[in-house]
Amino acid sequence: MGDDLGVSIFGITALLAILGYFIYILYYIADLYFFTPSKENIKLSAADEHLIIKNLPAYSLLSSKHKQKFKNRVSRFRANKTFIFSEQSSKDEEIKLLLSATAAFLMLGFKDYRISTIKKILIYPSAYFSTITKQNHLGEYNPQLKTLVFSAEHVLSGFENATDNLNLGVHEFAHALAFHFKKDLKYTAVKFRNGLAKMEKLLRDKEFLKRVESTQYFRPYATTNIHEFFAVALENYVETPSDFVATFPELYKIITRMLNFEEFSFHNKL
Repeated sequence: MGDDLGVSIFGITALLAILGYFIYILYYIADLYFFTPSKENIKLSAADEHLIIKNLPAYSLLSSKHKQKFKNRVSRFRANKTFIFSEQSSKDEEIKLLLSATAAFLMLGFKDYRISTIKKILIYPSAYFSTITKQNHLGEYNPQLKTLVFSAEHVLSGFENATDNLNLGVHEFAHALAFHFKKDLKYTAVKFRNGLAKMEKLLRDKEFLKRVESTQYFRPYATTNIHEFFAVALENYVETPSDFVATFPELYKIITRMLNFEEFSFHNKL
């Protein structure tokens, strides 16, 4: 009797899991093809692409196929997410494009690139006071509200110098990605979490920490905890990949696998 009950519960659980996944697939297809405006209505302009080339150098290293895939995703991310500016400025559209491009680039290796754990992106003119942490912030991710918050001033300054390893957009999206993959059961999510576990192991390695300190390649804030380590490392990965692979090749390989970037051509050009 007990065995039969156990089998029944397992069967029901498996059936519910399959049904839930099927519903998710239907929602994903509907969201992708019906709820989002058509590609023709939201496609990037020549000015948009020029701005991306200027601010995201890695884009120019992509193959033609991956460039088109990237552009489609930028336009859809920008159309799907709710951007809220506390004060309007002439830079609002530029910020929307650069943040959408950041998300699209980081998710280029995944089939589902929408980052469902982000619904809203709230943007203040400059540093702001957080009612949650009771501190001044340049950016943060709120998982309960599924909201990314940024200082417009610091988002823009993060792109002005593409090789200083300071990019607020990348940093905060890194936090959102870590939460996005936290409970996902897909293989790519498991691989992402395995990568975080490997990074956390490195962070406990005294010899590795000595290398971090001696090279000064990562800013000191990186060693605060695993989440900040990943966020800071991802900034370096995006902005100075050649220096990264030369200085910390094992860590570069871990992040490449986490993002499913093995197939992309820019790795062969480093």
